[in-house]
Amino acid sequence: MIMEDSQVLRAIQGRRSAREFLDTPVEMAAVRRIVEAGRLAASGANRQPWHFVVVDDTTIKHNLRLICEQAEREYYERADEELKEWFVDHSIGPSKPFLETAPVLIAAFFDPHAPYAIPSVWIAIANMLLQATEEGLYSLPYTPSRARLGPALGVPEGYSVAALLPIGHATRPARQPRLPLSQVTSLNRYGVPFLPD
Repeated sequence: MIMEDSQVLRAIQGRRSAREFLDTPVEMAAVRRIVEAGRLAASGANRQPWHFVVVDDTTIKHNLRLICEQAEREYYERADEELKEWFVDHSIGPSKPFLETAPVLIAAFFDPHAPYAIPSVWIAIANMLLQATEEGLYSLPYTPSRARLGPALGVPEGYSVAALLPIGHATRPARQPRLPLSQVTSLNRYGVPFLPD
């Protein structure tokens, strides 16, 4: 439970990952604010090594789904048994219908040669996920397993995809359990209690 009166903490607490989306349209003004939140993210050496491709075309979304599902089938075959069990327990498989049912996708690409590129793009993605929550929308930081999405979106060679963010309305998904603060935070040295939960 959040005790402080903080708009940011409320957005963090309210954020949920959704894999099932309603067919309610999403206003492009909201998508613009989401992408703007990504654009304004902090980045290593201020290189801003990202490029976001907003996709609302049904044919392109279908093609992206096909590419991702092929890569996912290969990934799932190679996954270790413990991870496969987790997938089964959470009803997650190679099929990714949300890539078509979400009204909008945001593909987050980055230049892997820029300094601190991976943490930088993930800060931008976190900003976008929180802004989606602020807009009353849902998303999911879907990381395509070795899927080559750049050619399908005309992205220049040299960029890598970090995540696809489906954006849309959804029934409120259940919150996934979180470890208490006492289990993930220490004061000065590992294992020294920081603050009680």
